[in-house]
Amino acid sequence: MNPNQLATIEEAKAIALQLSTVGNGVKDIYIPQYDGPYTAPEVGNSKFYHLRFNNGAEGFNVGLVRTLMKQCPTTWLNMVTTEIRYQVKDMQN
Repeated sequence: MNPNQLATIEEAKAIALQLSTVGNGVKDIYIPQYDGPYTAPEVGNSKFYHLRFNNGAEGFNVGLVRTLMKQCPTTWLNMVTTEIRYQVKDMQN
């Protein structure tokens, strides 16, 4: 498991606010359902949070979005927006 995939709820909420204009805004911060004997990874207050958007796009890992923000400070928003658009387009086809 990549530790960059974990984030706190405070980080998740802050990132959700920064994405308020994308995908008609963030609808939900959630931890995906795990099947089998495994549970969602967590370390202390850091958990496996994901974002679901009002336009139906989902599965965006908060920790990885945070990492993208650090690595690509001028293009991260465009990258996430593009991925959300592609996901919604695929759902419509």
